Amino acid sequence: MREKRRFIRFDIALKVSYIIRKELKAEKTGTTKDISAQGMQLLTEEKMETGDKVDLKIFVPEAPNPVHIRGVVVWSGESGIAKRHCHSSGIDFEKIEEDNKNTFLKFLCNLMYAKTGAIKKEE
Repeated sequence: MREKRRFIRFDIALKVSYIIRKELKAEKTGTTKDISAQGMQLLTEEKMETGDKVDLKIFVPEAPNPVHIRGVVVWSGESGIAKRHCHSSGIDFEKIEEDNKNTFLKFLCNLMYAKTGAIKKEE
């Protein structure tokens, strides 16, 4: 089967805070299973519905502030990965806040370099 993704996904666990826009309830937290420049797989305690619009704060290591991204849930199901985060959702990014683009893209570039061995990962 041929891969349809346009961007490489990186398997990495990052803390994420999110709000489902239609609910506007308290912020909830989850963890990424993987992430790319176009989207991510998010593990959560509660199930999200396909089509849900979400406001995300992704906590990138060594960044002073989280990256703010608006996204949409494109699929949702059971994760079977961890007891705490028993639901998994695919989220496509719709908009990355302008102030956060450089931080997010630099983070992804560093992941790419580390994966390919092009640069030595900082300790």
